[in-house]
Amino acid sequence: MNKKEGIASAIISVAVGLMLIIMKDDVISIALTVLGVAAIVSAIIDFIHRMPNLGLIKAVIGVCILVFGWMFVNLALYILAASIILVGLLQIFNIHKFCPVNMSFTRKILTYIKPVITVMAGACLLFNQGGTIAWIFAFTGVLLIIEGVLEIIAMLRY
Repeated sequence: MNKKEGIASAIISVAVGLMLIIMKDDVISIALTVLGVAAIVSAIIDFIHRMPNLGLIKAVIGVCILVFGWMFVNLALYILAASIILVGLLQIFNIHKFCPVNMSFTRKILTYIKPVITVMAGACLLFNQGGTIAWIFAFTGVLLIIEGVLEIIAMLRY
């Protein structure tokens, strides 16, 4: 990657990070709208290139995303939350099943921390989607800003 591309990438990273922090709730709406419009534009291009079957499918998908987008997001978040909880519970079950009996109490606590946190994270996402998503977006935004600033500094040094 050359210097201009690196700086452009870093600026985009900082901009997306700021967007995630400032516009937490609107980011998903904007992404769904862009995705739906992109599918419809792609459908129009397919119709122009005389591919009506593919164009029709893309148009229907685009309209569904625009009309029912939030329903799909909520459904996906419920599925993700249930999956996270299930993974954590399976980890706890495996630790309980395969953990040596003579393990010290401190070592057992340290072994169970990760799966318990996983189950708690899944429960937070299941019962408080808005708050959990806002926290994740803010955290991701901060990380993107840090990454972008460090990349700009690195590109300007060399």
